[in-house]
Order: sequence, then C-alpha cells, then structure tokens
Amino acid sequence: MEFFTYVAENLGYMGIKTMEHLYLFASSWAIAIVVGMAIGIYVTRPGKEKSGRIALSITGIAQAVPSIAVIALVFLFMGIGPAPAIFALFLYSIVPITFNTASGLFGIDKGMKEAARGMGMTKREILWKVEIPNAMPTIFSGIRNAAIINLGTATIASAIGAGGLGELIFIGLGTFKFEMILAGAIPVSIMAVLIDFILALIQNKMTSEGIKLQNE
Repeated sequence: MEFFTYVAENLGYMGIKTMEHLYLFASSWAIAIVVGMAIGIYVTRPGKEKSGRIALSITGIAQAVPSIAVIALVFLFMGIGPAPAIFALFLYSIVPITFNTASGLFGIDKGMKEAARGMGMTKREILWKVEIPNAMPTIFSGIRNAAIINLGTATIASAIGAGGLGELIFIGLGTFKFEMILAGAIPVSIMAVLIDFILALIQNKMTSEGIKLQNE
C-alpha cells in the first residue's frame, strides 16, 4: 500500500525522473549505434582484417568490465552531471555494438561477396546490399543488448548527479524507504521489457525472409 501511496503523491516527480532516464538512455545509445557500427564496418574492410581481429578481442574483453568501473573512471576525469553520465553510458554501450557488427560482417561468406563482385557491384554496394543485410541479425542483437545494458546502467549513473530513476533508488536505499526503491526499479524494468520487445519487432521487420529461413 505504501508503494501505491508514494506513486500517487509523487507522480509528477516520477515523470520528470523517467524523462531524465530516457534522455540519458536515448542520447548515449543513439551515439553508440552510429559510432559502434562505423568502427565495426571500418575494421572489417579488406586489408584491415588484422585490425578487425584486434578490435574483436578488445571489445570482447571490455564486455567483462563492470559498469560501475566505467562510470567511476569517467567521474574522475569529467566530474558530475548528465554529460559525463552520457559519455560513460556511450562507452559502455558501444562495446556490444562494435563487437557484434564486426562479428557479423566477418561471418559473411566470401563466396557471396565474390558473386556480388562478379555481378559488377562496387565495394559500397556489396557492403550495403550484401554484407549489412546478411549481418543484420547479429548487428541488431548487439544493438538490443546495448539498449538493455544502457537502461540498467543509467540507474547507476545517477550516483554522479545525472538524475533519472536511479535517483529514487539511491535515495530509497539511503533512507530505508522500500517504496522509493520500487518506484525507481519498477519503471526501469518495464521500460527494458517494452524497449526490447519493440526492438525485436523492428529486427524481425528488417531481416529478410531468406535470412530468416537460413537461421531456422
């Protein structure tokens, strides 16, 4: 009952914190998608295979780094506020996107690319009409993972003055108010489920029927 009472009395405040949380998530995640895919594409171009393998190794290892460590390092060099938090979330989100983009593109059959080249396609056309579409399930898996990781990590980012729903959780922990903890944790959980569901639908739409049949 205390939880529902708290929500009813602080709905406006919770709405503000939810918007702050979404801002931290959306801005850092969008930048990570653009930069992560660009890096993944760059290191898989012909002649850069060695750099690509190194990038895969680094990003693979980086996925084991705790999110709190990334936020702590950014805090030491950039201070507090939304900007450092967005940068920390960007750094943490870029890892699975870069890893999956490079993995997906490296996994494209060479015969498929040779066939496209034999049809007269340019390198750019092969990338966007053959490689990217075939690697899309793997790439999108990284984007989805980054979204869920980002949403959860954004709660910790409130510890460096970024705002968001994590603020409710930390205040609740400090004052032993269970209803405040729930008021922060439940909306984050609901957002994570909804966003992953929406991204799954988008991934399904963006994946060609031929690739779906290959994966079955």
